[in-house]
Amino acid sequence: MNNQLYISADRRANRFNMICILVVGILGLFVLLFNEIGVFLADKYTTRAAMIELFIHSLVPIGIYIIHDKILKKEVSVLEYNWFKLVIIFISYHSILELNVVFSFHAILVLSIPTLITAQYKNSKRLTIITYVLSILLVILSIYGSVLFGMYDANLLKPLTLEESYDVDKRMALLTFKRIGEIFFHYCIPNIICITAIDFIGFSITKRNAIMIEEQVVLSNKVQDEILAKSHMQNSVIEHLADIIESRDIETGEHIKRTKNYVTILVNKMKTDPKYNGILNDKYAEQIINAAPLHDIGKIAVSDLILCKPGKLTDEEFDKMKIHTTKGGEIIKSILNDLADKEFLNVAYDVAMYHHEKWNGRGYPEGKKEEEIPLPARIMAIADVFDALVAKRVYKNPMPVDDAVNIIIKDAGTHFDPNLVEVFKTVIDDFKAEANE
Repeated sequence: MNNQLYISADRRANRFNMICILVVGILGLFVLLFNEIGVFLADKYTTRAAMIELFIHSLVPIGIYIIHDKILKKEVSVLEYNWFKLVIIFISYHSILELNVVFSFHAILVLSIPTLITAQYKNSKRLTIITYVLSILLVILSIYGSVLFGMYDANLLKPLTLEESYDVDKRMALLTFKRIGEIFFHYCIPNIICITAIDFIGFSITKRNAIMIEEQVVLSNKVQDEILAKSHMQNSVIEHLADIIESRDIETGEHIKRTKNYVTILVNKMKTDPKYNGILNDKYAEQIINAAPLHDIGKIAVSDLILCKPGKLTDEEFDKMKIHTTKGGEIIKSILNDLADKEFLNVAYDVAMYHHEKWNGRGYPEGKKEEEIPLPARIMAIADVFDALVAKRVYKNPMPVDDAVNIIIKDAGTHFDPNLVEVFKTVIDDFKAEANE
């Protein structure tokens, strides 16, 4: 979990930094334009070479990302690799170096950009050292590069005039050992101190981000532990409720186990059907499967005389048997309300409450029809009826599996959702195998 959070953070940082580098590249084009029309007074040839190179370099990270992730479609995104992070950092330093060489102290504020880019990443000693060393080199190379190639600055190039500064040989002639030392102590040292302060702030930001992620890890682990504990408790309650039903009626208990297997077969097949794309995701599928054992939980409220009667039920007895749907819904809401997440609670309620509804609206308890019936209940209806037909009961012998299959198919559009029956047709062999175990 810890690594995943850092990976996610680095991915976001790489995306943001790619945009930053591109913005710097576009800025270079504007600088080139302004220099061409006379707003700036830098040497045109030097500026053209530097700014065009700067823009091309700004496209490198995005180019790598497009080729690696979009064209080659590699399994692991390039945004997750440390080497890609280093590419961005080095390009940022190189781009800012070019700006500073050409425009001398006029671009001094952009010295902070590479540090701020690096501050987006995970805190590490190696990266901190690399950043600081590159920052010092950036200052030194920028200042000495300005003396040789940059925009005219009377302090750096004294006693040269503006016209004389266009002669590179005259600039180089100024760089005596004495002048190199003066520039280092009077220009490099103050800027190194400034960049050290900026780097310190950047490193502090990085460390703070790391602390925040660590706190997020701790919090996420707590939440995950609570969810897991609640899930274990929920499953335990479901198992105990199923055991209670089985202790009253062995046939009903076995029916619960088999119908869950039938529901699992149907749901797993539906996940591969384009009709259910965007409807039946992994979480929803798991909720339906886990809720299946609760579909007959309401039979706890039905008398043993009715539940275990060896013959056909009278109309009055059947009316009493019907209440197992509404009672099931009530039991689920009262027992699972504080244990289950709301989504699972709704799925379990729908399964228990509506699995005897029919597609044509002639089912019970509410006479819902077609897609008014919740999808989990429509799935449960096929599994429930199929098992009721092929299983032995106290009041009947088992029906041949092929006959049960024909009944399910024949009742498509009357009892069952016709789309689900089409799915059922593709898994008949799996249903038969389960029924014959």
